[in-house]
Amino acid sequence: MLEQAKPRGRTRAKAKSEIIAEEIEQEHGRVLTNRQKEFARLVVEGRYTNKECARRAGYAQPENTGYLLTNGKHYPHVLEYIQELRAERERMYGVTLVGQLQRFHELSRSAEEAGQFSAAVNAEKIRSALGGLTIDRRENINTLDQLSRDEIVARLAALQKQYPGLTIDGSMKDVTNGRARSKPVAAIQGKPTAEDVLDTDRE
Repeated sequence: MLEQAKPRGRTRAKAKSEIIAEEIEQEHGRVLTNRQKEFARLVVEGRYTNKECARRAGYAQPENTGYLLTNGKHYPHVLEYIQELRAERERMYGVTLVGQLQRFHELSRSAEEAGQFSAAVNAEKIRSALGGLTIDRRENINTLDQLSRDEIVARLAALQKQYPGLTIDGSMKDVTNGRARSKPVAAIQGKPTAEDVLDTDRE
């Protein structure tokens, strides 16, 4: 008995979306057209309204078609396909590093296409920070206000060890209980003497 000839080359693995489509088609007994699949893909992408998704998918009357394809009454297999694609996308691009990088890439691209270059730059900055390409070195300037006296003293001691040349050695004296001197106050309030008057005042 002769062996059946195997197809040459590498067979293309089915995409997850194709597998989902086949399962839904079997379940509902209805075929998903290429336009319906494209419409569903655009809806799940989340960048356009249903009307715009229908227009981009090639429908002649996008206003009505966008509504009909998503209401679940006329085309339940399309709505289920959208829901399954959305669930698969959430599994793939959940709140993970890869998912967030993908999301900010999409935001940057759509902002750039819309001419919103500032928003595109901000999305790229966040994407770079997530990817580890940039580091935000801003420090909280109010941190010292929240420290206790002991924590500040410990911080100063650590800085003195780290930068010994920047500190000045000296002694400290507590003068809170010292007597206030009254002589300067008396001098301010008193009348000037002949020695205090300048030559210009005598003229």
